[in-house]
Amino acid sequence: MRAIRLRPTKPTGLVVLAIAAVLASLILGTTWALADGQGHSDHSGSAAGARPDNPVACTGKVLTPLSNVQLAINKAPAGTTFCFRPGVYHVSSLIPRSHDVLNGENRRAVLDGQHQAFFAIGSESFAPGPSDVTVEGFVIQHYNTPVQRGAIQDYNGPGWIIKNNHITNNTAAGVATGNNVRVLDNLIDHNGQEGFSAHGNGGLYQGNVIAYNNESLGVNPGWEAGGGKAYATRNLTFRDNNVHNNGGPGLWADTNNIYTTYVGNTISDNWGPGIYEEISYNATIVDNTITGNGMPSSPGGGNKQGWAWDAGIQLRESGSISRSHPLTISGNIVTDNYNGISLIQSPPSGCGPRGGAYGPCNVQNVLVENNWITMTQGATGAYQDGAGDGIFTTQHNVFRDNHYCVSSAAHPNDGYSFGWLAWLNTWPDFSTWQITWLETGGTFTVSHSACRP
Repeated sequence: MRAIRLRPTKPTGLVVLAIAAVLASLILGTTWALADGQGHSDHSGSAAGARPDNPVACTGKVLTPLSNVQLAINKAPAGTTFCFRPGVYHVSSLIPRSHDVLNGENRRAVLDGQHQAFFAIGSESFAPGPSDVTVEGFVIQHYNTPVQRGAIQDYNGPGWIIKNNHITNNTAAGVATGNNVRVLDNLIDHNGQEGFSAHGNGGLYQGNVIAYNNESLGVNPGWEAGGGKAYATRNLTFRDNNVHNNGGPGLWADTNNIYTTYVGNTISDNWGPGIYEEISYNATIVDNTITGNGMPSSPGGGNKQGWAWDAGIQLRESGSISRSHPLTISGNIVTDNYNGISLIQSPPSGCGPRGGAYGPCNVQNVLVENNWITMTQGATGAYQDGAGDGIFTTQHNVFRDNHYCVSSAAHPNDGYSFGWLAWLNTWPDFSTWQITWLETGGTFTVSHSACRP
C-alpha cells in the first residue's frame, strides 16, 4: 500500500510547505522523546532500550515523511539503502526488494499505523518474499496486527535482519519471523498479544528486551501470548535476551520445534513459566538466569495454576530423540519461581497418535545437571499427568549434580506441593532423591540466600 502523502495545491504550496517544516520540527522533537524513552518506558535498564548518543549517519536514498515510500522502493534497484529522515511516517505493508536496507536513523523515524494498518513492513500476500532485507533503527507502533502476526511480518522472506528497533503498542505481535532471521538488540514491548511469533529454520533472537507484552492479559496466555511463541522451528536460538513482565510464558516453543537453544537469557517476572518447551525435541537450555516467574508479583498476579505448572524451566511432552544426545538443562540459575524445574508427561494432547513430526511426544532422554535452584515454595522434579510411569522408569531422564537452596527444612504449606522434590508421585527427601537420581555431586542447603555458582 502507498504511504500517506501531502500534496499542496498550487496557490498554497509555499504556505503549506512552510507549515510542514514547522510540523516536521515538532514531530522531530516527539520522535526524539520516544526514542529516548521519554513518555514510554520499558523499565528494563537494558542497553537495547537506549538510542545511541553518537549515531552513524545513514548514507543512501533520502526519504522524508512527505515521501511516497513504496513508490521510492519500487523505482530503486534491489539492494538500495533508504535513509528515513526524522519524523512520523504513516505507511502500511511496505514491501522492500531483496537486499534493501531500511534505516530509521537510530529510532528518529517513526512508522505509525494509526491503529488501522495491519503491518508496517511485510505482509502475508507475497510468497516467496524478498530476502536479506535489513530493518533497523525505527520506532514501529500502533499497527492493528492480526492475531499471531507482527508489525514486521516476515514469514516469507529468508535472511532478514531486524535490529535496534523499538516495536511497541501494536495490537498482536511485535515481530513475526521466518527462515534465517536475525532479530538483534530490539526493544519489543507493550504489544497486545506477544513480543514475537517465530517460524522457520535457523533463526536467532539475540540481545533483545522483550517486556510488558499482553500485560493486561487481553489474550489468553495459555493459548498464545506473553514474551512470544515458536512453532515448528528448526535450529532456533534465543541468546542474551532480557524477557520480563510479560502476560504469558517468557520464551515458549510449542509443537514440533527441534534443536531450539536457550542460552544466556535473563527471564523474570512473567505470568507463567520462564522457559516452556512443549511438544518439541532436542532443546538445549543452558546458562540462563530465571527468576520470579509465575509468582503473584507477575502480570495479573501470575498464573498460580498449582501442581507442577509455572516453573522457571518447564518441559511438557518434550525430550530428545536419542539417548546419546539428551535434551540438556544445565548451568541455569533458577530462583524463586512458582516451581523450580518441572518435567511433565501428559497424555498426548496436540500430538498425533503416531507422535509429532520427529517421533513420540515423550519426556525422554532429558538430562538436568549442574543447575542452581532456589525455592521458597513449589518443587523441582518429574511428574506424570495420567500418562503412565515411563517418565520415571524407562524414558532415561536424569537429574544429576544439581544444587538446591530452600527457605526451610519443612516444606511450606503452599497448597499444591508437599515436598521440595517430586518423583514417582511422591515427595522424597534429598537422601532418597540422591539414590534415585545419582545426585551424588549435588547439594541441598536450607538457607535464605539464593543458590549461586
